[in-house]
Amino acid sequence: MRGALLLLVAVALAWPAARFYGEALRLATSLENPDAIAANAINLSIVNQWLGRDAEARAALAAVLDEPRAGFSERRKTQAELRRAILEAASGNLGAAEVWAGEAERRCAPGCEYAAAILNVRAQLALDSGHAAEAARLAAAARERAQGEAGRGEAANALRTLGRARSAAGEPARALEPLRQALEIDRTLGDPRKILADLTELARAADAAGDAQAARGYQERGLAVRRAINDGRGAPETEGLLRR
Repeated sequence: MRGALLLLVAVALAWPAARFYGEALRLATSLENPDAIAANAINLSIVNQWLGRDAEARAALAAVLDEPRAGFSERRKTQAELRRAILEAASGNLGAAEVWAGEAERRCAPGCEYAAAILNVRAQLALDSGHAAEAARLAAAARERAQGEAGRGEAANALRTLGRARSAAGEPARALEPLRQALEIDRTLGDPRKILADLTELARAADAAGDAQAARGYQERGLAVRRAINDGRGAPETEGLLRR
């Protein structure tokens, strides 16, 4: 399976990537290069979060978030705030995630390239807080903002959250179409974690909608994907906000 192979490659590269970005961050700091500091700090945080090292992921972002006089651009500050929101949400710290998402949103000017991602984080937080209607509204807005090839990942995230929100609102039949669309995008992108999340939500929605045969089909496909992933690195996080 192409997705499983991509995941195995990512696992093999994750630890060297963490070392690379750590060294690059130290070099950029010694040269007092704000943009290079921010870029490497954010990348180091992403890799550490993917490896399950949340404390190290927060520490990497502190190079940007805790240094207000370092001359970072608004774009880099927005990136760092968004990453911190994603990190806190994935850790279950919804209050902290809302604060950081709010900071990123306030900094995000009209036309900001991170608008869809911020809306997706807010939609996920609304859903996790039990506000399905608000989550659906925000997810639909994120889908509208996720344009072009670069926005496909955020489009899939928005569609998945929209489907989950409809299921949570007691409309499982209406959840199926956005979840199918999310699955198609994620299969094209080759992200097995998100493919598994899509199949899991599709199985739940189909079962709740009374289509037991479809639910079994999605469950069996999800099991195959899970087994492929487990061969690479153990069970992934599929509930709530995925590690992005």
